[in-house]
Amino acid sequence: MVEILLVSIGAIVGANIRFKIQNKLGELSLRKDFVILIINTFASFSLGLFLSLLEQFSSFIYSYKLVLFFSIGLLGSFSTFSSFVYDLFELCLQFKFFRALRLFIVSVSLGIIAFAFGFFLSNK
Repeated sequence: MVEILLVSIGAIVGANIRFKIQNKLGELSLRKDFVILIINTFASFSLGLFLSLLEQFSSFIYSYKLVLFFSIGLLGSFSTFSSFVYDLFELCLQFKFFRALRLFIVSVSLGIIAFAFGFFLSNK
């Protein structure tokens, strides 16, 4: 039961943070898919950084619970995979296949690079 509560509380916090950031970035008149790209890239960086820091404190007694709260709950709901997939689907429905492919490649590439950057940043 504690695990479910940790994931749930993290998810509530992560979803609300995403909502606030998405609204603030939306006020800058950025395209919706660009806003989602920014949020997902930041979430990937944060996950890499968190997992790297956690690895350094692997003997920490609460590390499993921290993973549940931060990785699965908070960052899982903060990142917007479903919105990303919806944007790809919407572009395909509009026959904008090249733009969809470009969004896919850029999003996945930036996500991997941001994760690696976050992971290796704390190992220095």
